[in-house]
Amino acid sequence: MQSTEFIDNGFEDIMELSGGCKFSDYTHTTESNCAVLAAISNGSLSKDKFNSYFKAKNEAVYVSKQKNKTKAVDYMKQLKLFDRR
Repeated sequence: MQSTEFIDNGFEDIMELSGGCKFSDYTHTTESNCAVLAAISNGSLSKDKFNSYFKAKNEAVYVSKQKNKTKAVDYMKQLKLFDRR
C-alpha cells in the first residue's frame, strides 16, 4: 500500500466527499463544483481536519519524490560504474 493510500484510509469522510466532485483530479483547494470545499463551507467538514489531510497528503508526495530521486541517483551511479568496466 502506498503512503497516499494509507492517508486516504485515515480520512474516509474526505474521500467519500471527493467522490461527489465534478472531476476526479481536484486538489480541493480552489475548484468550482468541489464537494469537499462545499462541505467545508456548510460546516459538515472541519477546515482543521481538511488541513490535516492536505498536509499529510503533501508530505507523503514529497517523501515519495525524495525516494524516487534517491533511486534515480543510485541507478545513475550504477550505470557509471558499469561504464567503467
